[in-house]
Amino acid sequence: MLPPPNPIRSLISFLILCLLCHTGGSVASTKRSNQNESPSPSSLTTVQSNVVERPKLVTDSLANNKDIYYFGLGSNMLRSKLEGRAVCGTKIHIKSMEPAYVKNHRLAFNMRGFLPLEPGMGSLETVVADNKEESVTTTTTKMTSTPLLAYKESECHGALIQLSAEDYERVMRSEGVPGSNQGYEEVVVLAYLYRCHKKNGLLSLLLRSKQEPVQAVALRAREHVRLSHDPAPSRRYMTILQRGAQELGLDPSYQDYLQQHPVAQYWTLTRRIAVLNLIFTSKLSFQYKIRFISKLQNWLLWKVYVPPTANVFARALFELATTLILLPGSLPGSIMFLYMKVFNRMSPMMKLMVEGHW
Repeated sequence: MLPPPNPIRSLISFLILCLLCHTGGSVASTKRSNQNESPSPSSLTTVQSNVVERPKLVTDSLANNKDIYYFGLGSNMLRSKLEGRAVCGTKIHIKSMEPAYVKNHRLAFNMRGFLPLEPGMGSLETVVADNKEESVTTTTTKMTSTPLLAYKESECHGALIQLSAEDYERVMRSEGVPGSNQGYEEVVVLAYLYRCHKKNGLLSLLLRSKQEPVQAVALRAREHVRLSHDPAPSRRYMTILQRGAQELGLDPSYQDYLQQHPVAQYWTLTRRIAVLNLIFTSKLSFQYKIRFISKLQNWLLWKVYVPPTANVFARALFELATTLILLPGSLPGSIMFLYMKVFNRMSPMMKLMVEGHW
């Protein structure tokens, strides 16, 4: 005699089927691209272990202990965030930090994060791939991604940061570079500083003034974690970018762009279930080296993902599917959360994640 059907499993299957079959304009194309981006079930245990060759500018500067200019375009635009980047906890010493921009590139959110809390992280992406003067100097593929919302100009604004060789390496280590499975690759770009101009007692910025660019190193998502369509970043992450842009005094139109960019929006219940599930899967991954569950969840979530620009029906189905996919892991996660809270055993990184999304 066959056992009775599991209603929760049946509901998950139904929701996933509805989302995969939903073909509504840009929503459908986004989901088709995400299906191509998600790892197949047979590759969930596969790890890409090749180390990327670092640019000559970086290796020479490190060998000769010379300062390096780093172009920060994401959360590293915020000084306090960058200063706290060191893995060992020692403050990063910033020699200079000025507003700048890079031509023929854009701010992308195409580095695959973990749904639903942090869908995509900041990365530099080429807009005009074959322009030798301005193109990213990298030996990897030139595949570009599609933005969820594009800035009016083909340029990326951020912070041109001068660091010692030692501090630069500490920042890179905090970003996982270099590493056996690093998500970012270092690329060399030409950064143009903003130039100040005083007129009638008022200080203004001349963004297009003629000047020599500075060779700087930026970070781009590697191919194995690079999405073909940008997902919406989390509100927590976008808030950091907005604060950094305001602190730097970036072009007002660029600040408006960051304010208008769509961000991930979820029900409170979905967010909290995701946080509790993350506590559980993090424990499995880092302490017991059991990563299959988190990889399977990630694969399922990217299969059903729709951006916040999708219609209400598609978003509701995605939230329901997300909740059901993460609910089993959130149950043991809730017990672990209570234990860590009562006995004050929560790590600083986990505490920041909980505070940022709870």
